[in-house]
Amino acid sequence: MSTALLSSYKKDEPLKRLAHLLVELNWEILASAGTTKYLKESGIAATDIADLVGPPILGHRVVTLSREIHAGLLAATPEDYKELSRLHINPIDLVYVVLYPLEEAATDPKATAEEIIEKTDIGGPALLISAAKGQRVALSSPDQIQILESWLKKGAPESERRTLVEKFAAEAIRRVADYEDTSAKYWEQRT
Repeated sequence: MSTALLSSYKKDEPLKRLAHLLVELNWEILASAGTTKYLKESGIAATDIADLVGPPILGHRVVTLSREIHAGLLAATPEDYKELSRLHINPIDLVYVVLYPLEEAATDPKATAEEIIEKTDIGGPALLISAAKGQRVALSSPDQIQILESWLKKGAPESERRTLVEKFAAEAIRRVADYEDTSAKYWEQRT
């Protein structure tokens, strides 16, 4: 069974659509706490990441930043997969991350430094980069769901996988770079 990790700031129709698609195709869904709650309220089975890695710490800021999650995304060789098995860690095949709205906050002239810090996502960018590096499906925008759906509904042909994974990896890395650039510019303007 394939496993997806969903962590979306926006609890919306695209998230629900993606989750329904994955469940329909017999994927297991892991999700961050708020995303799990939203999916369960929508009648979609999901496992809270905290059930795998332990309770959240530091006001819920440290959950997806765990070695179990990133090992599941980064394993690449047969030896890696043997190590995962020995450690009872399941591979993760897909991530869908919609980052906190840092760009909105950074362009709001009334935003305080504390609000910018609160809207700065750490776990989401780390998930996207690990998924991209691990050659997993790294979805960084709701706009990508249709492309994924078309591929999955065709039976996820292996002949198209590399192109799809690399396209999404490039987009995920660009999304994270733009996000981090917004953060850098905000703090540079304050000095």
